[in-house]
Order: sequence, then structure tokens, then C-alpha cells
Amino acid sequence: MSEHLRIGIVQSNPLVGDVAGNSGSIAREYAAAARAGADLVVASELSLLGYPPRDLLHRDALHTATAEALDTLAAKTRDGPPLVVGAATPTDAPTGKPLHNSAVLLRDGQRAATYNKRLLPTYDVFDEHRYFRPGTTPVLTEVGGTEVGITICEDAWHDAVVTGQRRHDSNPLAETADAGADIIVTLSASPFSLDKPRRREQRFVGHATDTGCPVVFVNQVGGNDELIFDGHSLVATQDGVATSLSGFETETAVTDVGPQTECRSRYDRDRSSQARAALCLGLSDYFRKTGFSQAVIGLSGGIDSSVAAALATEALGAENVYGVSLPSAVTSERSVADARAVATNLGIEFDTIPIEEPVERTLSQVAQHTETPSGVAVENLQARIRGDVLMTIANERDALVLTPDNKSEAAVGYCTLYGDAVGAIAPLGDCYKQLVYALAAALNDTPPAAVGTEPIPQAVIDRPPSAELREDQTDADELGPYETVDAVLTEYIEGTTPRQSLADRHGAGTVDRILGRVTRAEFKRRQTPPPLRITQKSIGRGWNYPIAATHDHRKRDE
Repeated sequence: MSEHLRIGIVQSNPLVGDVAGNSGSIAREYAAAARAGADLVVASELSLLGYPPRDLLHRDALHTATAEALDTLAAKTRDGPPLVVGAATPTDAPTGKPLHNSAVLLRDGQRAATYNKRLLPTYDVFDEHRYFRPGTTPVLTEVGGTEVGITICEDAWHDAVVTGQRRHDSNPLAETADAGADIIVTLSASPFSLDKPRRREQRFVGHATDTGCPVVFVNQVGGNDELIFDGHSLVATQDGVATSLSGFETETAVTDVGPQTECRSRYDRDRSSQARAALCLGLSDYFRKTGFSQAVIGLSGGIDSSVAAALATEALGAENVYGVSLPSAVTSERSVADARAVATNLGIEFDTIPIEEPVERTLSQVAQHTETPSGVAVENLQARIRGDVLMTIANERDALVLTPDNKSEAAVGYCTLYGDAVGAIAPLGDCYKQLVYALAAALNDTPPAAVGTEPIPQAVIDRPPSAELREDQTDADELGPYETVDAVLTEYIEGTTPRQSLADRHGAGTVDRILGRVTRAEFKRRQTPPPLRITQKSIGRGWNYPIAATHDHRKRDE
């Protein structure tokens, strides 16, 4: 092994399906890394396609474009260093899955080697067995006297770290080291969750220690639908983290990788700053990649819509956010005033559109055909008319509606289907209520760059949360204290803690009430916007419970 190898790390933000655009971006970063003296340049997992491509993989045109892009990129290596890119490549098997999730080595103007991902994740948000055939053998390539082994994402998460139990029998990194690797590169599309960058640092230092090889982790960055990829690419040795790239932004770096590299850890973000950075990136990319620029949000004067509006302002710019107050007969003047104050602080456009008249008119019309609606029917009608108004405004403005509901509310169904749950994306949909308050504090401590004051008035923070759909309504009256709700939900959703264990700590009545609502609300969650994922288990794509079912905490006669 040569003493050091200079590796160019391309931490890119691909648009899923845009093979030509992604290839062009890789080509530009490859050229920059080559000029900086890289001996080898590495891009992320499926970097030509973007991750996850999902059923786009069934489209032949995508694979034609991939083959052309590989040839174009290969030509650039005739006078430059080798390049490793992520791509879907066809198998040579007559049956079974037709594709591999591959790392393709481009060298001397041609495709010199292909490594096929061996461990295919099929849990939570991942469903790679749906599309790919697993690889079977390690692949090494010699660069400047150094044997470089190539692996892909799940290959490095073979043990129980992620799921709590060992899901794979093999250990591709160890087998790659045993095959003679001096350095291992791992192409990844590893989605963000709170504190995951720190866990990755520990994981890859462990890999470097176990294999005796420095490990280069090259991660995708950017938001793709509900998933957020944070980057934080790194080089790990048995002594620690030698290089760490930026989080939540694109970056290309050329770094010396070898046994004597100076080591340190650079990751020091607290949870609220992590969440803020991730959500702003997720929002920005969701709008940019779907071709929209304008956002509409109903401002209730409550904490959730205020924080969502502040995040949208930071992500999209104040000129692209339109806040609307939609007071009903039971909406307090204070709520309207607080909503206006938030909009003023953020510098966003704001209007008030009363809904009392359409609510009364609808109730009168319905009463001609059935009993006069009351109770929850009237409460939900207010929310649904608000949803109709917001969607109409969004249609007229060619905008998207932001759904302000948080994870605590979504989990227990404390929202109105086609009402406050209407919209295109839920920026707080994976944030428990207490994290929403932490985000408010963080936004006030460090306001968005274009905002000259604290965006969230203290009155909004101090006020007991309320749906305000009837007189004197509070969330606590309906759900109990959020501290308890969040504790139960976190353990149940992310830890899959059994009911009895929860009951022992929080009380059987409390647990049954909360979890019973979780079960009954499943049909709602199937029809609500995707939440931007920032926890290990969001109630989104990775949540896959049946609607027509019972659970151990639900009595059949409920």
C-alpha cells in the first residue's frame, strides 16, 4: 500500500430520474476533483439516478439513459483519475430481478469493473428487494499501489445497529478487507434521522477498527419526497474521524486517506438545530424538485402553523410564503392577532378570510336533509372549509399548501381529514409536539437570515395549544399532557415497546387511550400528506400497518 491516497468525495444532490442532469453534475465535480489532484473520485449510491428511484426502475428509458451517461463519464477518465459512480445495471441472469444496485468503476475511458450491492435493505422506508438482485463477491481495484475495496450502503449496516437485530448473515466490509483491501469506499444514500450523523461516525470508526482499513463513506445530500439526505460524508480510521464534509449541503472535497491521518469529530449539532437544517433542506428541495416556488399556509395563531411558516420562510424566502387566517365564530381575536404578528415578523404576505358565513350556510343546507349537525361534525366542518379555501388559493397561485400538523397529532388522529390535514407536504409531520416547541426556541434564538426579529411571539409559545373548534377547547383536555403523549408515542412508534411495558410506566388507562387512538386513526394517515422524515420511524412511507385490524391494546368492542 502506498502511504496515502488522495480521494475525491462527491457529495451531490441528485434529482431522481434526471440521469442527464445528475451525470452533468458529477462530471463537473469530477473535473474539479481531478484538478485538485485526486487519485480516485467517488460519488454516492445510485448517484446517476438519485435515491430512491422506486418504480422508475421499471422504465426502460431510464436504463438507456444510464448506459449513455456511463459511457460519457467513462470517456472523461481517459486523461484523469478513475471514477466510481452509483447506477442500476442489468443482471445477466435469465430469471429473477433484472437489476443490480451497482458501483461502476470507470477507468481509462471504459467501464473497468462493477460491484453489486450485496445486502439489500427491506425495512422501514427501504424496499430494494423489490427491484434488485444482490451481488455475491467483493470487488477491489488497484489505485496508485493501494488496493481499494468497494461497498454500498447497507453493506456497512449488516449488524444490529439500525434495526435492533441482526438482519444479514454476511459482513461485506470484513470480507472485502480479507480479500486484500487497504482502503474501503462505501457509496451511500443514507437518509437523515436525528442524531444519525453521530451514530454514523461511531459506526464507521468501528468498521475501520474491525477491518484495519480506513473507510470512506460517501453520502447523498438533499430532499427526495419525504426523505432527507444529510451528506456528512466522512473518512474514518481506527483512531477516529479523519475528514467530515458539510451537512445538508453539496460539497466536493479531496482528502488524503492513509494510516497517519489526523483524526477528530466535527459533529456537534443539537437536536433542534439538526431538525431545523433538515426540514429547511427538505422543504426547499421538495418545492424545487417538483417545480413549485410558492407556499400557502393557514395561520391559526398557534405554535404549529407559526413554526411551519417560519421554516417555510427560511427555506423558500418570505416572498414565496402566503399566510392566511381563517377565523370562525369561535376563533378568538387573540388568535387572529397572533397570526398577524407571526406574518409581520416573518415579512410574509398575509390575509384574513372569515369562514363564519360559509360554515353557517353549509349547516343550514345540511339541516334541510338530516338532523342539524352538532359536536364534532360542526368542528370538522370548520376545518374542512378552511382546507377548501386554502386549496382554492393554492390552485389560483400555482402554489402548494403546507400542512402544519405535527407527529403527535397525526399519530393519534387529532386532525381533520380534508381539513387541517390537507396539503402537499407536512414539514412538522415527523416532529413530536415538544420538538415543535424546541424548534420555536431555536428559530427565536437565531432568526432566519432575512427576518429582523424573533419570528414566534412569546404569546404563541405560552398559550395552551388548542384546535379552537369550539369554545374553551384545549389539546390537553382531549389528549392529556403532551409530555405524556410524546413519551408513549416515541416508545411505541420508534421503539415498538409492548403495551404492558408502557402501561407499567405510564398507566394502563393512559396507554390504552393513546394507543387506541393510534389504531383508529390509521385510515386518516393513509390520506394525508407525506411528512418530512427526521426520526428513525416516521408515520409515513416506513409506517405500514393495516387499517382493518386489531392490536393488543385495542378492545374488540371499542
